[in-house]
Amino acid sequence: MSERRILAIPGPITFEPHVLRSLSIGHLSHMSSEFVRLFAEALEDLRKLLFVDNDYKVAVLAGSGTLAMEASVSNFIEKGDRVLVVSNGVFGDRFAELLYRYPVEVDVLKAGEPGEVVSSEKILNKVSEVDYDLVTVTHVDTSTGVRHPVEELGAFLKDKETLLVVDGVCSVAGEEIRMKDWGVDVVLTGSQKAIGVPPGLAILWLSPKAIKKLDKTKGSYAPYYMNLCKWLDIMGSYENLKPKYFATPAVNLIVGLHESLELIFKEGLENRFKRHKILAKSFREAMAEIGLKVMAKKEDIAASTVTAVYLPEKVQLSSFLKGMLERKVVVAGGLYPEIRDRYFRVGHMGPVNANDVIAIIAAIERTLYDLGFEIELGSGVRAAQEVLVKNSY
Repeated sequence: MSERRILAIPGPITFEPHVLRSLSIGHLSHMSSEFVRLFAEALEDLRKLLFVDNDYKVAVLAGSGTLAMEASVSNFIEKGDRVLVVSNGVFGDRFAELLYRYPVEVDVLKAGEPGEVVSSEKILNKVSEVDYDLVTVTHVDTSTGVRHPVEELGAFLKDKETLLVVDGVCSVAGEEIRMKDWGVDVVLTGSQKAIGVPPGLAILWLSPKAIKKLDKTKGSYAPYYMNLCKWLDIMGSYENLKPKYFATPAVNLIVGLHESLELIFKEGLENRFKRHKILAKSFREAMAEIGLKVMAKKEDIAASTVTAVYLPEKVQLSSFLKGMLERKVVVAGGLYPEIRDRYFRVGHMGPVNANDVIAIIAAIERTLYDLGFEIELGSGVRAAQEVLVKNSY
């Protein structure tokens, strides 16, 4: 039986063969000069990924995106701090759930319904009323496929003491983030999505304002392993080409990160962002032509890395996922608790190309047709092709 499949979930993604081959290195010590050089170069490239300079610090830990989430807030809080969580979906809610475990006061602003984002007006009114120590927001919520306009919030908070923490797990390297220009203080991501490395790396970027706050808090509420004071010291040592030990780094994954970043910059960031936008738009146009409704309520908040799509009323999610798998395409079910069985999600990030998207759309058409949904076969593919021929990348 063939093992060939298109993996079209919102992470882990399909990885570049170059990256996968680089992981097979078996002789590299985390103290070797070769690894130190690769790690130092990767840290510098990670800064370029978010358009920041050496005043910004980067930490790469062995762990998941959720570990990065907890590190992104636990290091910067003190007892009694006020935190505002802006939630546009499941992963915004996760920030609140996480913070409830700490001795801080948490306020939550939730989107009205799935597919919407909390309005900038509502957020700015809230942060004008209360002096928050931290504000958290998910850039792209994987559960709904919406993108939050982070730059509007960042501009307002830029000259305030409040730290703006942005969950970029489903956006970094697929969506544009100009961390310095937008006034963002902490960005976090995981390796397995648009950055293009298998799961296992938690990555954080810190602004000078965040570093100043860390100097004050000393990461006193961060779990021992997540204390960024320790990790920034380790990262700084590696950048100065002097290996230093706190916990063993994920050597092979960092080699893969170095390789993936080289490929990203070879493509060029602007080209990469453009490619993601075009492919996402072509997919959304195809879904509309087929007769399916995309969850994102407006085009300007639709993510370029993942799309959530409502199923026809008479089509069961389990049958649809099974039918897609029979056609060698793996898509994801819903995550939003109240409606998780009513929609599916398709990831289109990292090295994904037009041929991948067309194949995914064709499989969706055939699966729905076989499940009794009235559809003109090829209509979605045609709609996507029209976008692709008008927009080169």
